[in-house]
Amino acid sequence: MKINLHTDKCISCGMCAAVAPDLFSIDSGTVMLKKDPTTYTEEDKKLAHEAAAACPNGVIEITQ
Repeated sequence: MKINLHTDKCISCGMCAAVAPDLFSIDSGTVMLKKDPTTYTEEDKKLAHEAAAACPNGVIEITQ
């Protein structure tokens, strides 16, 4: 799983951190990864997809 964060679009709403607090945080006004996506469990992957879907600006792009 690869995650690309389009931080220039981030409005710091915090939906990603609310959905997946172990994976995402809002620091300095933009989303940041808390964990390396290559180490994600199946549950982490599910939550990452939910966080991406919840983001109003499409900041979280998941590939592969």
